[in-house]
Amino acid sequence: MPDTPDIPDSLRENLYVAVEALVEHDGLLVALDFDGTLAAIENRPEDATIPGPAREAIVALAAEPNVEVAVVSGRELADVRERVGVPDISYAGNHGLEIHADEYEVHPTASEAEETIAHLCDLLAHQLADVDGVIVENKGVTATVHYRLVADDAVPTVVNAVETLATPRDDVRLTTGKNVLELRPAVEWDKGEAVRELYDRLVPDDRQWLPVYVGDDTTDEAAFSLLDDRGLGVKVGDDPGTEAPYRVADPEAVRAILSWLSEYGVEFLQTDHHAVPVGGA
Repeated sequence: MPDTPDIPDSLRENLYVAVEALVEHDGLLVALDFDGTLAAIENRPEDATIPGPAREAIVALAAEPNVEVAVVSGRELADVRERVGVPDISYAGNHGLEIHADEYEVHPTASEAEETIAHLCDLLAHQLADVDGVIVENKGVTATVHYRLVADDAVPTVVNAVETLATPRDDVRLTTGKNVLELRPAVEWDKGEAVRELYDRLVPDDRQWLPVYVGDDTTDEAAFSLLDDRGLGVKVGDDPGTEAPYRVADPEAVRAILSWLSEYGVEFLQTDHHAVPVGGA
């Protein structure tokens, strides 16, 4: 194989694992988180952008035969789709409560919760109006309260307000992420279920494709757990306690992985084991 100096060291050290997994499958499903994975995390969610080279890497990979790419985000589907800006791939928004793979669908329980979510957002916006830096984001079927810009001594006020509002309710569940609190409909659905649904929709019934998931946050752990030893999970960043067996440092390393997959990795799909040179990865 040609020299590939651009790939991150953590991938290079485990390249044989990726190659062996690719050889054993006849297709590839790559699912990617957005914030902290494709785009750097920003203090304000509206400031997050995907670098041009990362978008180009997605386009190149998605153009390969027997490959599907999906972006799985906590953002509202329309928002993340616009920010990624690649029309011919699949998207899952609001942690998979919204999915667009050929056609758009929203989880029925989540759809019924939109009025409740909007009402809770109004209450929180009023209760937290005096807290500098807090952002209450209504995402349709879910809501996110961002406190990255809130002073440390005011964070407990934000957390207490959200917990007091959400905890007594049986129609809403509270989850956490990096400097965020999220209100979701009380339905058993997460990014793991989203990846399962995408695999069922995108992979032909008679084929065995390799699922790969790349993410950086606690909400991505459900997808890592789903893959287990059936796919490849890649954690972005150095947060401890992940189910993902592999790590890379940052979104630039993710871009490098996508580029490697499109330029070299897909060549190993359906390859005879004997045709892969020892050390050739």
